[in-house]
Amino acid sequence: MDIKNVLFAFAGLSMAVLFGYHSYHSANPEWHDYQRTYYEMLADKMNDPALANAPLKIDQVWLPTVNNRSDRCMTCHKGIGNPLFADAPQPFTTHPHMFDENNKPNGYVLKHPFAKYGCTVCHEGDPSALSVEATHGNVHYLDRELLTGVFTESSCSKCHTTLYNRRADLPEAPILMAGKKLFKKKGCGACHTARQMRTKGTAGPELSGFGSKTELSFYLVHDFHHVEGEHTKLQWEWEHFKDPQKITPGDPHATPPQPPTIMPNFGLSDDETDALTTFVLSFKDNAKEAIPMNYLSAYPPIVKKKKRK
Repeated sequence: MDIKNVLFAFAGLSMAVLFGYHSYHSANPEWHDYQRTYYEMLADKMNDPALANAPLKIDQVWLPTVNNRSDRCMTCHKGIGNPLFADAPQPFTTHPHMFDENNKPNGYVLKHPFAKYGCTVCHEGDPSALSVEATHGNVHYLDRELLTGVFTESSCSKCHTTLYNRRADLPEAPILMAGKKLFKKKGCGACHTARQMRTKGTAGPELSGFGSKTELSFYLVHDFHHVEGEHTKLQWEWEHFKDPQKITPGDPHATPPQPPTIMPNFGLSDDETDALTTFVLSFKDNAKEAIPMNYLSAYPPIVKKKKRK
């Protein structure tokens, strides 16, 4: 048989397989499985088998006033507002700080309704994506990687502009507040300029808009060779706080030669490293964030010192 015919047949077969693969996944996207599982769980919890056959659809919140975005996170995270799913695994679990142990509405997240704030205002990530890899994976072209856990507190500063005042405390964000104390305790402002904290250090890079840097812009100008975790801005900063000399040891063979960092190793615990990383990520560039005026809050209040009699 002519080799050209064999190659042509192989190419045709490959195209047919690829076409079939993409056709199947277009008709059966990843989020379908999550919604089916959610509705099956809901049917069991409500003792109503009919709920298992609820129609599958993309759920989204359009936020025209916040960077004109559409948040589709609740397409998979169906249980975020349902107290019955407090003990369910991700992506079905109830959002923390919404209900108390008796499933009664009682939490500060209720003051941030999804219809107004969506999800990615706080959690960052790709608001329009509908796959695990695109939303939870390490995607360098994204403006922002997804924030989860304690690091989500770094987004509080987008609206709560008073939290940097030395007399202000935001109890709903304890990790962020711990980072604020550490920033002052370790004297970070002696070397770094941070407009939010009114520091004007020049020995190190300015931090004022650190939290608004895109993943790509950060990745292109930072060395990740010594980073053990995922190559993200957050992970680089976390490991740099933990061991500055390891992450930025310098390179005498570079042109021009790069000296090692002068930042001292403070011997931070993991919890302290979480706090400082969260706090530095909270330094936003207001122009880039484009948060509407009606979203800005004078909370937390600034506690005035009592006058001595």
